Amino acid sequence: MNTEISRRQRLKFFFINVAAFAAIFVLLGFITLQLLQSSAYRQTDLSLEQMANNEHLIQMEINRYQQNNPFLAQMPDEERMDKGPAGNNRFNTQIILWSKDGKILNKDVIGGRFTELEYLTLDKEQLDSVQALSLKTSADLSQKLSFRSYTIKAENYEGIAYIQFLANTNQIADSMKTFETTLIICMVVFWLISIGISFYISKMNMQPIMNSWRKQQEFVENASHELRTPLAIIQNSLQQLFTRPDHTIMEESEPIAQALNETRRMNGLTEDLLTLARSDSNQLLLQKEAVEPKAFIQQLAQPFQEIAEMKDKQFVLENFADKPMQVDEKRIHQALVILLDNALKYTEAEDKIILQSEISNDNWLIEVKNNGPSISEEDKKHIFERFYREDRSRSKETGGYGLGLAIAQQIVTQHKGKLTVRDWEPRGVVFQIKLPMK
Repeated sequence: MNTEISRRQRLKFFFINVAAFAAIFVLLGFITLQLLQSSAYRQTDLSLEQMANNEHLIQMEINRYQQNNPFLAQMPDEERMDKGPAGNNRFNTQIILWSKDGKILNKDVIGGRFTELEYLTLDKEQLDSVQALSLKTSADLSQKLSFRSYTIKAENYEGIAYIQFLANTNQIADSMKTFETTLIICMVVFWLISIGISFYISKMNMQPIMNSWRKQQEFVENASHELRTPLAIIQNSLQQLFTRPDHTIMEESEPIAQALNETRRMNGLTEDLLTLARSDSNQLLLQKEAVEPKAFIQQLAQPFQEIAEMKDKQFVLENFADKPMQVDEKRIHQALVILLDNALKYTEAEDKIILQSEISNDNWLIEVKNNGPSISEEDKKHIFERFYREDRSRSKETGGYGLGLAIAQQIVTQHKGKLTVRDWEPRGVVFQIKLPMK
């Protein structure tokens, strides 16, 4: 992949991740603050509403005003505010009596606390609902006090038009500011950490893309290389025919046969490439059906037994699986043909080939063993890769392209199975297919 394109794509992933983390942190912080603010003032708002509905409390405040006695207490002990369900007390709350023209009537009863309420004004539009207020104090104009207010219209009280209930919320507001500052600092710190994480994630996201790109390049290069040889042979054979136009077909049968042979090999290669391409794009659909393993393996092994006998090789069939399986018979047949064909290619006369089939732990196990050349540990790591050949010169002699085992593995993987290779002691190789019954 072009380095500039790769860099731009990585930067794109990076900025997307950073923006996503930022959006998550901001949204989380907003929701947290809203929920905390709502719960922090809920008890205070409930207390103000209860005060507005408490006739005894209102009457007590009016009696204090009328008698100009701030120490007057006419409420029974069990009805006092600090015993109520809200658990409130008079140190944080205050009742204001208003005249029609917006003057505070109970200034004298309020006493020294009136300095905190000197700039309080009556809002006749906001009645019967909780409102948030912020007032300056006469002692220090830069200082502000926070209140929650609930105002009702007074009826049947001579000279009193409105009654306002105030609750000081400075302590709650200060706690909220401290929490908000802490939350913002934490969000910034973790967002900075997320930038590093985003850089790492963008790098990790690019790795599979780069790996796929490299594999695609290798695939195209290898396919081009493999196609070049048969095409060159076919071209040379045809050009040779043009140099001798007066010859008969019999006289030129050798170059014609050579061209046909390479055409067949090239046709097989393109079919294999098409199978792998369909598998990569999930277009290689399986057509599963009930298969009797014993009959299937017996029929599959018969032609290979005959070929092995012709080449003086021992072919042993151990056919024990007897439970029906749901598989794509055509594809499994293709995978086993690849394994058996390889076993025949890489064994000499008097060598042994074993095809074993059995049911074990709810799996159909199929093993193709041969006591031909062993495979090194390094080659085992790459043997299922496309176009990989352990011995290129020998593979060329046997007509292999290094695609067979890759196709076999794709087929087994699509059946949710596993294809593995291991040594067969003292000498040889074992390819095992494990297919789940369920």
